[in-house]
Amino acid sequence: MSKPPHDRQLVVLGTSGQTAALARQLGCRLIHVQQPGGAVEQYVEPNSLRSTYYTADYTADSFLDFVNQVLRPLRPDAVVSMREDGLVPAAVAGRHLGLVGTPPEVAETLRDKARMRELLELKAPHLTVRAAAPASVDQAVEVFSRWGGGAAILKPRASSGSRGVVLVESVDDLREQGDPARRILEEYLPGQEYSAESFSVDGTHQIVAIVEKHTTASFVEVAHVVPAPSLDISTNPVVRDQLIEFLDVVGLANGPAHTEFKLAPGGIKIIESHNRIGGDGIADLVRLTTGIDLLRWGLGWQVGLGGPDPRPRPAAAAAAVAFATAPEGVVESVALPELTFPDATVEAVCALVGVGDSVTALTSSSARVGSASASGADASRVLAAARTLAAGIQVVTRPVGGSR
Repeated sequence: MSKPPHDRQLVVLGTSGQTAALARQLGCRLIHVQQPGGAVEQYVEPNSLRSTYYTADYTADSFLDFVNQVLRPLRPDAVVSMREDGLVPAAVAGRHLGLVGTPPEVAETLRDKARMRELLELKAPHLTVRAAAPASVDQAVEVFSRWGGGAAILKPRASSGSRGVVLVESVDDLREQGDPARRILEEYLPGQEYSAESFSVDGTHQIVAIVEKHTTASFVEVAHVVPAPSLDISTNPVVRDQLIEFLDVVGLANGPAHTEFKLAPGGIKIIESHNRIGGDGIADLVRLTTGIDLLRWGLGWQVGLGGPDPRPRPAAAAAAVAFATAPEGVVESVALPELTFPDATVEAVCALVGVGDSVTALTSSSARVGSASASGADASRVLAAARTLAAGIQVVTRPVGGSR
């Protein structure tokens, strides 16, 4: 007989305020494991026996010692993570403890982009682009030249948030990037990029939403809108079928997935995928437009919560989020806009930095300084509203070392 929710114990690796708050609603006893130096206390209910926390580096080889010595005696029912760096450790810990969860080899395949490309080339070559994991600069140049020039993407084999993603358009560009170790070279595919937010239960995949993303020239994401104005998969079943095929090929049978792709002749090409919900507030956009709370299901499926209701009640027809940027330097002041729109509802406007914080060059999503979201009846209008709000977030910086 399965345990009632209040008797189940859920281990969460690398929580956040939103994750902790939602996890408490599941009714389980919560065990938070945070990285050394990470925020902890504010995520645990004060004077409660229903939640506790530990500090441990779950990315270290020694994490299994912590699993054996600390987690095993607690007899948890599941180990989960919504963080990129916690997905593989959660899967490994779950298997080590004999729990239901994503198999480690599936999490590893999605984490390691070169491994994913090799699997697709073997089992579904129509879903992938040409790719290589060169061991030296000369080997990278040889591969790039063999592809006939054009453009390619050089990026880390295991990363997220657009960190380290570089467009190379010539041999000289490629040589300037230096040693390609732990990086992957991929054929560049132009065009609009999307993400599919999905949830799977025992091998049955539900494509919950298609997100249209907007990026800078350095591939940093600056806006997302749901549903994608430029792609309606209800009239393009090949896209849905190939997304499902991809999930089957990588072996993801249960839980959420965030799969990035572009359109190509005959279907789609996979950019990358993760066995977690999308970041950047995408889960909030999906919840508003579909009624499905992917964060709740992503946390709860391993403790018997099941999968999303097939007949949810959306709050809005469309929703979007946009991000603010600022020049490099030290933050001197922050001001948020107070705007209203006749055809959109403002959902949230917030700063991601405060006075005294440092703003770095816009080479990853961590360099953004604010976000704004809106919902309404029309995708194009809510995207315009979110962008107007984000543009109104005023973050003034001074150069590092400059006088006040």
